[in-house]
Amino acid sequence: MELHDKIILKSKDGDEFTVRRLLKTDKEHLQKFGKSLSEVSTATFLPHSYDDDTVNAYLERSETGEDLTLGLFFDDRIIAYFFLWYFTNPIPLLGMGILDEFQGKGLGKRMMQLLIDAARDKGLDGIELTTLPDNHRAYALYESVGFQHYADVNNKVGDGRIVVERAMFLQFNPEASPSIELHKPPVEINS
Repeated sequence: MELHDKIILKSKDGDEFTVRRLLKTDKEHLQKFGKSLSEVSTATFLPHSYDDDTVNAYLERSETGEDLTLGLFFDDRIIAYFFLWYFTNPIPLLGMGILDEFQGKGLGKRMMQLLIDAARDKGLDGIELTTLPDNHRAYALYESVGFQHYADVNNKVGDGRIVVERAMFLQFNPEASPSIELHKPPVEINS
């Protein structure tokens, strides 16, 4: 997906949403998204803090192509944030979060497919992701698009804690294998 491309996604109830790459000018939108996540959502999706320096660093990585960082917009509001971190590596790390009121509308699978297609189109070897062991809904979604659980790994989450998560891998290249190293965000956490 190029820097200024836009894609329209439809929910299963017919609402239209716009997907586009996030830019430095989206800092306030992304921060508002982070503040809008419920306690339940941040328990399963806290990729990084949403302070100015951290958000600016991620948006810079998006603009340079180091990461494929996308927002799903409804009107002028980010309602989902999803990405392939380390998009210049053979095996990037996938993450996605959707505001509570937009969950259950079939958007997660469509967002996953956009990321999978982008990685395949770029000729990458596969995609990794991690999810909490009790996040059954996400785990089922990931399995439904072909991800397979391969290990439990330590993962550094957005508040700096290390948690044990299920690591999953979607293999494109039969020679590729996933990492068993610490999974961490590409930008250091600001405290």
